[in-house]
Amino acid sequence: MFADNNIANWIFNEGSENNIVLYSKVSIYRNLENIRFHHHMDKNEFDKVDSILQKNIEDLNLNLTKIKLAEIKPCDIKILKENLTLPKKRNLLNATLYTNSEQSTSILINSNEHLEIQTIARGLELNDCFKTAYEIENKLDEKIDFAFDKKFGYLTSSPKKIGTALNLTVAISVPAILWKTPDNIDYFINKFSKSGFDLSILSIGKKNIPILTITNKVMIGIKEKDILKNTFDIIHDILDKEKNIRKRIKKLYRIKVEDRICRSKAILSSARVLNYGELIKYSFWLRIGLHYGILKNIKIDDLYYMLFASKNNHLQIQNINNSKEKNINEIRANMVRDILNDK
Repeated sequence: MFADNNIANWIFNEGSENNIVLYSKVSIYRNLENIRFHHHMDKNEFDKVDSILQKNIEDLNLNLTKIKLAEIKPCDIKILKENLTLPKKRNLLNATLYTNSEQSTSILINSNEHLEIQTIARGLELNDCFKTAYEIENKLDEKIDFAFDKKFGYLTSSPKKIGTALNLTVAISVPAILWKTPDNIDYFINKFSKSGFDLSILSIGKKNIPILTITNKVMIGIKEKDILKNTFDIIHDILDKEKNIRKRIKKLYRIKVEDRICRSKAILSSARVLNYGELIKYSFWLRIGLHYGILKNIKIDDLYYMLFASKNNHLQIQNINNSKEKNINEIRANMVRDILNDK
């Protein structure tokens, strides 16, 4: 069934709490000492950064594939972004991406920063992602002089990243919170923004979609281990709320909840047109069905696959030779029906 070779393989590696936590991601930003930031660099400087980093990255022996991003097709760039392998809003003209076979570990050079290390995993695997990213950073730091100031910390092209130059990002599915206590979303956003974190609920059009993303926005005047601890505190707070509401609504609104789960499965199994927001909405209720043990034939892998394979560019590449299907929402509906009706 999982015939899409464009899907990043990390999504099939089960992680803890992966019914609720979609993924954990760690990004570390570094720049080389005595070389200007990317928006002031000339060709010689790009070549120098490329030469220094390429040799040292290859010496790590991580079996990474090298991709010159200016030399691949635009559709392949979009696939890398949909897989979360390549971050959005990056300067790619002189950039090179190194990534492993699972796309769980990636190193981007000559983009917005000279060096960006990224690790990603399904579920709540933030500790492992953090450890892997810093093992790479520490090995490179032994051989490369990174731009560092004793007062401010690591220096980057963006004042917002100066300091630890570390981003932790976790995406959580919160269908129960959004259904029964949507005010809790605003409560979490207001509460944790005061602690230096950015929380945002995914919106498509005018509708909120039950994906809550947490990332630290303060990197200066704080240690890496404290950012990690504070992130875990926030995640567990939200996790506990989602679990408690799932438990409560099963007890108080059992028929309504089971009806939502069964209707969601029926819609996904029979829809002829399906936009991405609808897919998320209904598939997240299937996650609750798995949480309750109501759905026996569907696996969490199926839901992860649908979440990534049904993104626009994945669908277009998979159906590029199918002239009968023109509308992307029709293609998405057909794909989801095939997966669920195979159960």
